[in-house]
Amino acid sequence: RDYACSPDVLRASDLARRARGRKMISSAQGRVYDLGRMFQRLNQRFFDGQLERPTLTWSQRRTRTILGHHDSVHETIVISKTLDSEEVPEWFVEYILYHEMLHIKHPARLINGRRYYHTKAFRTDEQRYPRFNEAQLWLDQIVRERRTLRARAA
Repeated sequence: RDYACSPDVLRASDLARRARGRKMISSAQGRVYDLGRMFQRLNQRFFDGQLERPTLTWSQRRTRTILGHHDSVHETIVISKTLDSEEVPEWFVEYILYHEMLHIKHPARLINGRRYYHTKAFRTDEQRYPRFNEAQLWLDQIVRERRTLRARAA
C-alpha cells in the first residue's frame, strides 16, 4: 500500500491515464448557460483571477446524482447537462461550478495512503459562496425529487 500510494507511482498513474484516456468534450456554451462566462466571473470574484481556466464542458448526457466533477489529469471541469435548464437558477449552476473550481485551488491531499478531496480548507472556502446554504437546500431537494441516495458536486 505504501508503494502503491507513493508520489512516484501516483504521478506515473496520472501520466498513463492522461496518455491513454480522453474526455468527451462538448462545449462550454450550453443551451441556457455559458460556463466560460461563469468561470470568468467566479474566478475574478473569488480567486482574484488566479485560477488557470481548465477545459469547461457540459456532460454528454443528463446525470442524476453527480452534478459536476473536476478531472485534474485532463484539466477539465464537467457540469451536468441536467443543470443547463431555465428551470435551474443561474446561481445554483454557479455554485456547482464554484465547488469544482475549488478543486483546482485545493488539490487532493494524500494522507496515510488515502486521497482527501474535501479538506477543512476546501469546506471553509466553499461556505464563502453567498448562497451556500440555499444551494445545500437545492441539493437536498434534488435528492428528494430524483429519489437517489445523494446528489452532489464531486
